[in-house]
Amino acid sequence: MASTREFSLKDIEGHNTKSDLWVAIHGKVYDITKYIQDHPGGQDLLIDVGGTDATGAFEDVGHSEDASEILEQYLIGTLKDSQEVVRPKAVRVIPQSAPLPTTKSSMLGNIAIITSLGGLASLLFFSRSYIDLPDKLARLPKVWLKDLPEIQLPRGGFSNGFISATALCAAAGGMIGVQLSKVLHIEAGFERYPPHVKSRKIAKLNPNLARGFLEPKEYKSLPLIKKDKLSPNVFRFVFQLPNPTDVIGIPIGQHVAIKATINGAAVSRSYTPTSNNTDLGKLELVIKCYPDGVLTGHYLANLEVGDKVLFRGPKGAMKYHSGLCKQIGMIAGGTGITPMYQLIRAICEDETDLTQVSLIYANRSEEDILLRKELEFFARHYPRNFKIWYMLDNPPQKWAYGKGFVTADVMAAKLPKPSMDTKIMLCGPPGMVNASKKALINMGFQAPGSVSKMSDQIFCF
Repeated sequence: MASTREFSLKDIEGHNTKSDLWVAIHGKVYDITKYIQDHPGGQDLLIDVGGTDATGAFEDVGHSEDASEILEQYLIGTLKDSQEVVRPKAVRVIPQSAPLPTTKSSMLGNIAIITSLGGLASLLFFSRSYIDLPDKLARLPKVWLKDLPEIQLPRGGFSNGFISATALCAAAGGMIGVQLSKVLHIEAGFERYPPHVKSRKIAKLNPNLARGFLEPKEYKSLPLIKKDKLSPNVFRFVFQLPNPTDVIGIPIGQHVAIKATINGAAVSRSYTPTSNNTDLGKLELVIKCYPDGVLTGHYLANLEVGDKVLFRGPKGAMKYHSGLCKQIGMIAGGTGITPMYQLIRAICEDETDLTQVSLIYANRSEEDILLRKELEFFARHYPRNFKIWYMLDNPPQKWAYGKGFVTADVMAAKLPKPSMDTKIMLCGPPGMVNASKKALINMGFQAPGSVSKMSDQIFCF
């Protein structure tokens, strides 16, 4: 519940421990003690900014609209004498103007030039020799001369020949221009199109853009029908839609919200499905359940088959479609692979989508790699669309991929270069996302705004 209580920075300085944690963001004060266990980036990042004005750190990471929605649950007051953070203006690149299409008036100008050249050529042709004039006329195509007037050619002298040639060149040049204009004539209206337009194939509708069972404003319940443990604390949840032919209605790149009442308080969190509208009758999620997490550890981890869960959606700024760009570079950490997997799957399974995707996927150990079987299936069967590079903190012996952090050198080697047809997508722990974003900007990518938009070169889920 919102509060009108006002705090100073000195008031919040003492609330900087795991059991008592306050932060100020954009002039509002939040008690996030109960949220610390659910923070995707871990406890340490929040403790580091506890008891301070964390607006700068919050903006550096580029949180989504969901983060602001979650924060409102922990609002306790406002910050005295707070200063508004001025967000940098986004750089807008104005493309060069395309060449103007050829119009009817420009065609007429071209024909006039051609006519003049025809007249000049005729003048040179005829005035060269008065004696050879009849023979030269006979060599011209008859269809070009059929409309020429009968001209009595005077006899004798160069002057008479020149005058006669001048008269003839004007008439012949005009006829040549008319004939050329017919050749270059561009039909107007429906005449400009080739025949049999209806025989062309019509593009199929994208099933991932279809509306489905879920609603963005209203929560609906779905029963759990399957629960698989993929790795320590990571589960795959499968929920059943009311009818076998129903679809969830979540565009590629967007997510759903789950709500539950825990210890008398309403708690909601957002997750990206690993299923899409081609998976009829079900909704599938891969979620890491932290032991101390309010929603994941105390609720989702304890779900049993048959239990019902409240969902709403779609949510999020991303709405992928084929042709969005030519190349996509991805950096994912841990469970941040889920929105990436959704895009990778959609691109590979669409035979018309030629987008090239390069993924850097970071984890602590080999056992932590989620959806590895599925990712390597796409990399093996769609090598032109998808390439993957793993990074591990603790790799096994004879590890064929990278070790350590995702550095600028790794990005330069494994991701596409900056261009207007390239996007980079980030999802994972805030520390990794923030460091990756700064390195990408130094590499030449355009800096994103504080709230991710589809037009950004660097998009943060």
